[in-house]
Amino acid sequence: MLNPGSAQLGSVGINLLLDRAHLGVLKTGWYTDPRIGILAVAVAAIWQMSGYTMALYLAGLRSIPDELREAARVDGAGEWQLYRRVLIPLLQPVTLSAVIILGHISLKIFDLVVAMTGSGPGFSSDVPAYFMFDTTFRGNHFAQGAAIAEILLVLVALLTVPYLVASTRTEVER
Repeated sequence: MLNPGSAQLGSVGINLLLDRAHLGVLKTGWYTDPRIGILAVAVAAIWQMSGYTMALYLAGLRSIPDELREAARVDGAGEWQLYRRVLIPLLQPVTLSAVIILGHISLKIFDLVVAMTGSGPGFSSDVPAYFMFDTTFRGNHFAQGAAIAEILLVLVALLTVPYLVASTRTEVER
């Protein structure tokens, strides 16, 4: 989808769609342009994790009792007000969980970078996990690689520990 194509083939994937929509000015070499190398990886990561996020929200929406929706409608709430005042506030725990989990995954992302760009042109899609791998196993600097891994561990802990503490407190209070 992100392959920029070649002179023989012309545009393919997203660039072909942009051509057909007469938006050729937006065509780019997704993997070869250092300014947007990480954007190509981000698009693929969003695509990869969207199903998981949708499943989380579907479970959250199904857990909201129909009585709450009916009560909001009886009180005169339209669809927009129902979502804004009832459903979205009740989905805050799901949103927090999704942000924590996706943030944790984004810090550790490695496979997409290796498969798509291999750190990209001019290190444009270098991420901490790839930097740790490259330093440790290609540069044979095992101590530096271990230090990078520990920093990643601390960053992941900074994301997950406050969430776990807050969720444990709310369960104890119930």
